[in-house]
Amino acid sequence: MIQIFSIGDVARLLKIPAHRIAYAISSGALPEPEQRNANQRCFTSGEVQRIAKHFGVESPTPGPTTAVREGQ
Repeated sequence: MIQIFSIGDVARLLKIPAHRIAYAISSGALPEPEQRNANQRCFTSGEVQRIAKHFGVESPTPGPTTAVREGQ
Protein backbone atom coordinates (compact mmCIF):
# COMPACT_ATOMS: atom_id res chain seq x y z
CA MET A 1 0.00 0.00 0.00
CA ILE A 2 1.32 3.41 -0.92
CA GLN A 3 1.29 6.07 1.78
CA ILE A 4 0.10 9.56 0.80
CA PHE A 5 1.16 12.70 2.68
CA SER A 6 -0.16 16.28 2.55
CA ILE A 7 2.27 19.18 2.42
CA GLY A 8 1.59 19.77 6.13
CA ASP A 9 2.41 16.14 6.91
CA VAL A 10 5.67 16.42 4.98
CA ALA A 11 6.57 19.66 6.76
CA ARG A 12 5.99 18.06 10.17
CA LEU A 13 7.93 14.91 9.26
CA LEU A 14 10.93 16.86 7.97
CA LYS A 15 10.64 19.70 10.50
CA ILE A 16 10.72 22.43 7.86
CA PRO A 17 8.06 25.06 7.13
CA ALA A 18 5.43 24.09 4.53
CA HIS A 19 5.93 27.38 2.70
CA ARG A 20 9.57 26.42 1.94
CA ILE A 21 8.38 23.21 0.29
CA ALA A 22 5.67 25.06 -1.66
CA TYR A 23 8.18 27.69 -2.81
CA ALA A 24 10.69 25.04 -3.94
CA ILE A 25 7.95 23.40 -6.01
CA SER A 26 6.58 26.64 -7.50
CA SER A 27 10.08 27.90 -8.36
CA GLY A 28 10.90 24.65 -10.17
CA ALA A 29 13.61 23.48 -7.76
CA LEU A 30 11.43 20.44 -6.99
CA PRO A 31 8.96 18.80 -9.38
CA GLU A 32 5.23 18.94 -8.74
CA PRO A 33 3.96 15.78 -7.05
CA GLU A 34 2.24 13.35 -9.38
CA GLN A 35 -1.01 13.28 -7.39
CA ARG A 36 -3.51 15.89 -6.28
CA ASN A 37 -6.65 15.51 -4.22
CA ALA A 38 -9.16 18.38 -4.24
CA ASN A 39 -6.41 20.58 -5.74
CA GLN A 40 -4.11 19.81 -2.77
CA ARG A 41 -0.65 18.37 -3.37
CA CYS A 42 -0.32 14.74 -2.27
CA PHE A 43 3.14 13.25 -1.80
CA THR A 44 4.27 9.62 -1.85
CA SER A 45 7.04 8.42 0.47
CA GLY A 46 9.45 8.53 -2.48
CA GLU A 47 8.60 12.19 -3.07
CA VAL A 48 9.07 12.88 0.66
CA GLN A 49 12.56 11.40 0.41
CA ARG A 50 13.32 13.58 -2.62
CA ILE A 51 12.19 16.68 -0.68
CA ALA A 52 14.32 15.65 2.32
CA LYS A 53 17.35 15.23 0.06
CA HIS A 54 16.74 18.64 -1.54
CA PHE A 55 16.67 20.35 1.87
CA GLY A 56 19.50 18.24 3.30
CA VAL A 57 17.47 16.69 6.10
CA GLU A 58 17.04 13.04 7.03
CA SER A 59 13.73 11.51 6.03
CA PRO A 60 12.00 9.54 8.78
CA THR A 61 9.80 7.73 6.24
CA PRO A 62 10.70 4.36 4.72
CA GLY A 63 11.54 4.07 1.05
CA PRO A 64 8.90 3.87 -1.67
CA THR A 65 6.39 1.21 -0.83
CA THR A 66 4.70 -1.11 -3.25
CA ALA A 67 1.44 -2.96 -3.00
CA VAL A 68 1.89 -6.63 -2.20
CA ARG A 69 -0.75 -9.17 -3.13
CA GLU A 70 -1.93 -11.30 -0.28
CA GLY A 71 -1.61 -15.06 -0.61
CA GLN A 72 1.60 -15.03 -2.65
